[in-house]
Amino acid sequence: MRKERLIPIRSDVFDVSDRIREVDERYLLFYNLERSRFEVRLSGKEDEIVVTWNDALDARLVTKLRETHVRRIKRFMEELEERERKAKLEEEREIREKAGETAEAFMNAAWKTRG
Repeated sequence: MRKERLIPIRSDVFDVSDRIREVDERYLLFYNLERSRFEVRLSGKEDEIVVTWNDALDARLVTKLRETHVRRIKRFMEELEERERKAKLEEEREIREKAGETAEAFMNAAWKTRG
């Protein structure tokens, strides 16, 4: 999307542009001329849309952002826990594999000394 089609909203009647930063300080509010809608994006990641809004700019947008922010944090934590669980399983598998290789090498050495 062309950046010139996005108009940053820095102030508005209900202070929504300020109140969204209370939810997350990285949130920025834009109006998309091409799609005729408001968009909340992450600062530094303007290509990442957090939420789109087609209604009037009011407190409902802030409420929606609070709801999605909590879900994002919960989903992030679940993903993090899943990655940690998989990493632990992989580490355990590698330890078992290493132990098996060590035991096999030991048994081979033991058999060679008998003969």
